[in-house]
Amino acid sequence: MVSFDVFQIDLQAGELRREGRRIKIQEQPFRVLFLLLERAGEVVTREELRATLWPADTFVDFDHGLNSAVARLREALRDSAEKPRFIETIAKRGYRFIAPLQAATPTVAVPSVNPAAHNGTRLMHHLPGKIWMSITFCLALFCVLTTWALYRPSPDSQLERIEVVPLIGLRGFQATPAFSPDGTLVAFRQSDGAHNTGIFAAVVGGQKSLQLTGDPGDCCPTWSPDSRQLAFIRYAEKDVSILTIPALGGTEHRVYRGMASMRAGLSWSPNSDLLVFSETNPTDPTRSVISLLSLTDSSTRAITSPPAGWLDHEPAFSPDGRQLAFVRSTVAGVSNDVFVMPAAGGHAKRLTFDNRPIMGPPTWTPDSREIIFSSNRGAATGLWRVSATGCKPRPVAGPVGEATWPSVPAKGNTLVYEQGESKFNIWRLDLKDAKHYVRRPSAMVLEKGDKMRPELSPDGKKIAFESNRLGFWDIWTCDVEGNNCDQITSLHGTAGRARWSPDGRHIAFEFHPKERGEIYVAEIPGGLPHLIPTIAGSDNLSPSWSRDGKWLYFASKRGTEPFQVWKMPVEGGSPIRITRNGGISPVESPEGRYLYYSKYEQGGVWRVPLPGGQEAEVLKDVDGGAWPNWGVNADGIYFLKFGKFPLVTIDFFEFATGKAIPVWTLEKEPGWGLSLSQDGKSIVYIQNEFAESNLMLVKNFR
Repeated sequence: MVSFDVFQIDLQAGELRREGRRIKIQEQPFRVLFLLLERAGEVVTREELRATLWPADTFVDFDHGLNSAVARLREALRDSAEKPRFIETIAKRGYRFIAPLQAATPTVAVPSVNPAAHNGTRLMHHLPGKIWMSITFCLALFCVLTTWALYRPSPDSQLERIEVVPLIGLRGFQATPAFSPDGTLVAFRQSDGAHNTGIFAAVVGGQKSLQLTGDPGDCCPTWSPDSRQLAFIRYAEKDVSILTIPALGGTEHRVYRGMASMRAGLSWSPNSDLLVFSETNPTDPTRSVISLLSLTDSSTRAITSPPAGWLDHEPAFSPDGRQLAFVRSTVAGVSNDVFVMPAAGGHAKRLTFDNRPIMGPPTWTPDSREIIFSSNRGAATGLWRVSATGCKPRPVAGPVGEATWPSVPAKGNTLVYEQGESKFNIWRLDLKDAKHYVRRPSAMVLEKGDKMRPELSPDGKKIAFESNRLGFWDIWTCDVEGNNCDQITSLHGTAGRARWSPDGRHIAFEFHPKERGEIYVAEIPGGLPHLIPTIAGSDNLSPSWSRDGKWLYFASKRGTEPFQVWKMPVEGGSPIRITRNGGISPVESPEGRYLYYSKYEQGGVWRVPLPGGQEAEVLKDVDGGAWPNWGVNADGIYFLKFGKFPLVTIDFFEFATGKAIPVWTLEKEPGWGLSLSQDGKSIVYIQNEFAESNLMLVKNFR
């Protein structure tokens, strides 16, 4: 045990404590602290940290990863980069631990010792503090290095064995792969925008694939234990079904029908009689549980009970059938972590504490000891592994690029994952009048990274949006020509839904530092974001300004209640509740008569008079999950209308006639977000310019 200030480091347990209370800290920040303490007072270079923390076979953005680890370490220690008490930044070189250390020697009861050993023990207790501390560090470091050397193959030998190759050469998108238990087949979702859409199966090492279904709503296959059948999810407009089909094709059998909001993830039990899936609560669409579906009598039984406002989804049986892994997330979907529990139900143990997005369901290693999952916990999206008994996750060697939706067979030493690459850009459609455009849309911002939810400034000269070009989702601004881009936030979390103040001097946005969303405001340009206190213990999202700039509207959700719209003075004060029957994405109408909003739970666009009164549904053709995809002006509402796949149009709903008129048909897949310029003459939206999804096979995985 080593101490400094009010902190204690337990080297054997790998724990950081503050005044005796354990502090949650991730693996990389803790290892950075260990290295800095081991050489307290000396500069530890960035190269030395890289060599120790990220070996040659680990594919990460080192600079971003180290900066993030140090930032999280400082947060845990309540330290400041500008006025450091513990960790000093040495510009362009590395870091140095500057606080004085004290060694805490544990007391050990020894029944009997020989005189020589006893004298040696007394001598150790009389050594100067710095020497004793150095000996403690050396012993701990020796143990760590010995364990690492014994159980981790050398990078060279491991990389020589690992091969990463494409599974199959189909055109279009291949997604949601699932290995058969014997490791000979992979089922997946295929889509090329034509007839080759549905569930396919491919032989590992073969050249051809077999189409099993042809519905574009089919997803997420899972194999029976004998590899003779597949189960999959079929998403329709009004409901969702779980079906089974023979592995070589044949008659489909529906075994379950549920709500259209059902989440992904499906797993077949090793004893063949159960399917596990995520079931939406019929009375509360913002809550989902993990349920067991009996294949003998079609009965269902919920086995998880998440807290109010949380979603359980993406379940996966362990190969031995004893355990179940799943993902628990907030309704906003930003905060996700991996849990494990007994397969029959019981206590759910949390394995990760990142509050970060997780892409696809977890999968198990064949020995049922470890769980593989996809996350951007290291900024870039990749595969990680964590012990089912609990430990710090570590990266999976081998996969390159963006790796999601992993699958490992119950037998063999292979892994398959989905490798996606896409680029979402911001596009602008200028209008001649409410129903007609001037010219074809043009791309505005072509910077690297994906983009979401754009908004033009009041003067029309700049655009704010969220982008992950540096790993984390942050708020950026560019001028309308796509130049002079500035990063507004760097909070190492998920920031989004940027909204300009009426005078163009501030941007309000939502930020998810941990489990809950909060509202922040930043002055433009150059101001530091600051928290706007709203409703403690709730998810606070989707801010917007009143037309006079004196109020901030936002949506808030607590417990089992639906999202509701609130407002509060920009200068501070108590929030005032606006809606009673649900509401999200609020915005004042240009003439200042109404407040428009969506409903997350049931969809639609609604409005209520600003002075107060009865709410009314204005537009039905907006789903609950599409609440950022519309904008209002004095004459009507522009929105993304999703027709028969893959048709998507920008429609104008005219208040005067109550009719929706198509204005533009998107040429490619839309992203998330649509908004209007303040003068109502331009629409900005997101469109996917390039997208590719392949299935990659990792050979000699271990």
